[in-house]
Amino acid sequence: MPFSSVRSKATHHTKSLSNSVIKSVSSKEKDEEDQGVVEPKFPIKKFDYVEGRNYRQSKKPNDQFLPCDDEEIERLQVNHLLFKSLFITQYFSPMEASLKSGIKVLDVSTGPGWWLIDMAKEFPKSHFTGCDEMIYPISAPPTNCHFRVIDISKGLPFADDTFDFVTQHDALFRYSQKDWETVLPELIRVLKPGGYVELVEPGGVIQDIGPNMSIWMMRLTVSLQTRDINLKIATQLEGMLESIGGLDKIEASHRSAPIGWYGRNGDIMLEAIERLFDAIKPKLCEDWSMSSSKYDKVVQTASSECRDFRSWLNIHYIFAQKAQKNKENT
Repeated sequence: MPFSSVRSKATHHTKSLSNSVIKSVSSKEKDEEDQGVVEPKFPIKKFDYVEGRNYRQSKKPNDQFLPCDDEEIERLQVNHLLFKSLFITQYFSPMEASLKSGIKVLDVSTGPGWWLIDMAKEFPKSHFTGCDEMIYPISAPPTNCHFRVIDISKGLPFADDTFDFVTQHDALFRYSQKDWETVLPELIRVLKPGGYVELVEPGGVIQDIGPNMSIWMMRLTVSLQTRDINLKIATQLEGMLESIGGLDKIEASHRSAPIGWYGRNGDIMLEAIERLFDAIKPKLCEDWSMSSSKYDKVVQTASSECRDFRSWLNIHYIFAQKAQKNKENT
């Protein structure tokens, strides 16, 4: 799939949905006016608009690091394409037979649901639930999946031992360190004994890095630290799961993704990096008192170095099986 089609498809999709929503809201407002209902328009403001990007309002600094708009939907789709291209498989746990026969799957911090929808189409006998603090516009999802709005940092509203397979992808820039310490035990709690939990996250260290990218990564690291976001969380997840307990067969590994070189994976990885640069631009410009034009020059120079220095980044995955209750009791 050409990369240009990713942008045009997502943009067309979200704009079409936006137009239908606007018409629906306008019709509703007209009905209320005809009935004499007097209420202020948009009485609850849920989003901030900063330098051309939409951000969900929140008192937590890490919640406002990434925007939530059409461009972010496209960025997350590119990341999903990267994971698929790099790993070939969409999951690592030994769950194929179970998925084919029919199980309950939970995808936490699901975003636009790219992984969830792909899996729901591939395994029609299984049921898929996606949850996030904000559900993006999704057109005609498969009938065997649904989405729920949940403040994940406060825990998951599901009973113990509810799901056979619990997954989470690409939450690096969305969680504070405190959020991770809350979420991981919850993923295990709602997982059935014998079921699998699986996490996929990009690493936070670029290898064979050029001088300009090194400076930019230093700035990014400082900005993340002020928001309690742990850039190196991917390499720490295995240890965190072990410390929680109640898991058997913890396995962790990674694939190395070239950035801007060595074929298709390198091209997608570079696009993912550049889209991330664009997504966090308003926040880094604010943090470092940097003009928009200077920021563009800095990141352009940094990203072009990746080809010259043959830089690369690891994408990590971890999966583990929840211990059977008879084992826990012995």
